Amino acid sequence: MRITRVHVDDELEVGAEIALALAQTHYLKHVLRLKPGAALVLFDGRQAVDFHALLTADGKQLGATIESATVLQTESSLTVELIQGLGRADHMDWMIQKTTELGVSRIVLFNAERSQTPLKAAQLEKKMQHWRGVAISACEQSGRAIIPAISYTRDLDQAIAAPSSDCKLLLDFKGDSLTAVLQQPPPLISLSILLGPEGGLCPAEIELARTRDFVAVTLGPRVLRTETAAISALAIAQSLIGDMN
Repeated sequence: MRITRVHVDDELEVGAEIALALAQTHYLKHVLRLKPGAALVLFDGRQAVDFHALLTADGKQLGATIESATVLQTESSLTVELIQGLGRADHMDWMIQKTTELGVSRIVLFNAERSQTPLKAAQLEKKMQHWRGVAISACEQSGRAIIPAISYTRDLDQAIAAPSSDCKLLLDFKGDSLTAVLQQPPPLISLSILLGPEGGLCPAEIELARTRDFVAVTLGPRVLRTETAAISALAIAQSLIGDMN
């Protein structure tokens, strides 16, 4: 039987007694119908460690007592930063969920010229909490222990101001194939992948990326949705030079 994994936003250690949030209490008690004494796996999003615990109860609120820990090997040796022009809300949720499962290290979202629903300052805090929640759920499901960093910048110029990856790639319809570029020596250990929203980046944004040493690559002859392109590029990179082999 699969044991439930739950994220706890505190640094965990063996022997600790943890109070679970009210939302987690409701889910575990009323949806999964777990009872005190049930086995549970906790992770804190900071360490590549699963903490094995037993569910406890203090009145109406559930808690957990950590009994042991297991070091995980679920984090990729390839560090991938995804720089994504902001698209529709459902597309961004899908992209964050699936790239988290695939091992993305960092996601940078930005308002592109062609973003149909640019993010406003008043929406930022709520959106950031929502996106982090999507990533946490994907980690709980996939077995990842370290939550990818998610950030937002106002435009492309700010988004690509300081990437320090070994290789910086721009998904475009022109350029060499992604597969060919990734297989060129020397071996890569970090990668930045830039792509636009629905409709792609505008010519001025593409030119800006080129001046910042981004190399144009293509995923093939078909036009992919922005969230499909992000997921496909990451899957190819993890297959060729990461840990999906």
